Formats: sequence, structure tokens, C-alpha cells
Amino acid sequence: MSKKTEQFNVTVKVGKKTYAPGEPVPVGTGGITAEEAENFRKNFGTFTAGPESTAAAPVPSVDLDRLREAIEKLSADNDRLSADNDRLTAERDGAIGDRNTLLEQNEQLETDNATLAAEVTKLQAEIEKLKAPK
Repeated sequence: MSKKTEQFNVTVKVGKKTYAPGEPVPVGTGGITAEEAENFRKNFGTFTAGPESTAAAPVPSVDLDRLREAIEKLSADNDRLSADNDRLTAERDGAIGDRNTLLEQNEQLETDNATLAAEVTKLQAEIEKLKAPK
């Protein structure tokens, strides 16, 4: 069984092994994933070393373990932020519900206040009638 390898225009580090530009890098088990290989080609171009190739600008090395750790950290941060967002959304929705309830209660109190004011006016008129000389 042959192991698939690819060559890249960049230094690739897999675990403790470092592959120089142009050196065959294992793809699959024990190496990089097919997605990572595609990403290297996309970011650094297809490997073109050969007699007809021209000198290219130096390409920085890539430490996959460091990148994987950074991705894991970003994923954990994203999970934490998503949980915070969900919690804050629930709190906001609760506050909106509380606000709507308070607005309804306020409207009811204003109606009750107007009713009581009318009753007070009637009672004051009755008091004036009773105080009036006969």
C-alpha cells in the first residue's frame, strides 16, 4: 500500500517532523489532512520546483501544531461567546416580556386613576351639595 504524499512551496511541520519546501509530505494518516493540503496549495500555490521554474520569494514556514492549537483556542472562545450570546438573548427576551407586562399594568393603573378621579369629583360635588344652605 503506497502512502499519498504531496509537495508544497512552503515548509510544513507535522508533529515533530519538518518537511522542507519540495519534500514529500504525507497526506492522510500520520500526515496532514486533504483540507490542509488544499489550503497550502491555495495559499502558497502549486508546487512548481524544477529546471524551468524561476526563483520565488521565500515562503514562511507553517507550524501545523501551533495552528491547530490556535484553532482549538478560537473554537473554545467561540463556544463560550455563543453561550454568552444565548444567555444574554434569553435575558433580553425576559426583560422585553417584563417591560410589556409593566406597560400593561401602567395602562391599567392610568385607567383606574382616571376612574378614581371621576369618583372623587362626584363625591366632592355631593359634599358641596350637603354643605350648601337649605
